[in-house]
Amino acid sequence: MTELGYIFSISNAFAAMLQIPSGLISDKYGRRRLHAIGTLLAVLPPLLYILANSWIDLIPWVILSGVSMGLYSPIRSSIVADDSTAQTRAMAYGWLNVTWLMGYTAGPLLGGFLADVFGMRTPFLACFALSVICFPFTLLLRETRKDISFKQAHNNGDEPNVTSFLSVILAFSLINIAQGVGTGIFFPITPIFTITRFSVDLTFVGLLIAIGFGLASVVVQIPGGWWAERYDRRKLLIITFLLSAPFYGLFALSRNLIELFLFMFLSNAILNISWPAFHALMMDLTPPEKWGFMNGISATTFWAGMMIGSAVSGLLWDTFGMFIPYYVSAVAMFLSVIPALFLREPNSSL
Repeated sequence: MTELGYIFSISNAFAAMLQIPSGLISDKYGRRRLHAIGTLLAVLPPLLYILANSWIDLIPWVILSGVSMGLYSPIRSSIVADDSTAQTRAMAYGWLNVTWLMGYTAGPLLGGFLADVFGMRTPFLACFALSVICFPFTLLLRETRKDISFKQAHNNGDEPNVTSFLSVILAFSLINIAQGVGTGIFFPITPIFTITRFSVDLTFVGLLIAIGFGLASVVVQIPGGWWAERYDRRKLLIITFLLSAPFYGLFALSRNLIELFLFMFLSNAILNISWPAFHALMMDLTPPEKWGFMNGISATTFWAGMMIGSAVSGLLWDTFGMFIPYYVSAVAMFLSVIPALFLREPNSSL
């Protein structure tokens, strides 16, 4: 379990290191080409995983996977901000999340089924094929970066408030780190926990993740976007963070498969209601010419939290038993409420 945590942590570390440079470069030189390069690099790792004979052999390819994620992740979020307004941004992020999560819902179920029926290496071939199909679509995207200043965007003549922007960076970074730690602890060990505790096959594990994370997240994105456009987004973040945290710990106490599905579904559904509000509020509080930079910081801090969580998940399991990591995950999710208390709604629209 410790080695499994290291593998996830190494990939997350490289993803974290490249998020800010990627965002900065895309702000200055454009988003389209760098996004295409990052997506192209994602093609190779699934195929190369098949050649590994030990966990050490996986390290170069999980590094490449992390590099890919580090390049394209902040750019995709920035493209949405470029092509939306303050009135439509939350719903735009909601629809973006729906399309991504539809794949995340089908993927684990398909992967578990292929592994059970055709062997452990087969899902990687399917992942490779889907990655190849994905790349050409990035070439169809147009350039969205705009040369726009903070003053022009607000049309009010006010100079950017550096102190205020730094406080925005700090608040969102702390939220991301806390939730990244919680997520990084929860997900690497969950397949092993489920198999160990309930003696299920990999198809069941795929179904659990598909429903408990994928479907749970999909069904709340459009309502989350609708609520974010009509209500106080800061309060929405605080409420969802508070209500979701206990279920990450309750997952460990599941006595049967129904409770297993229920606790995982509720934890992710409640938390992920906040996604459209989180992204829209972050962009509205950021000068437009720094959207790529801010998305890079956001992604970096989340992946840094994931790296920490992944690294300690196996250690917590091996040292204290299989239940303790889930309790620590719940505490980390709860702590993300604290920085959210210091956010504010913007006074003007972008």
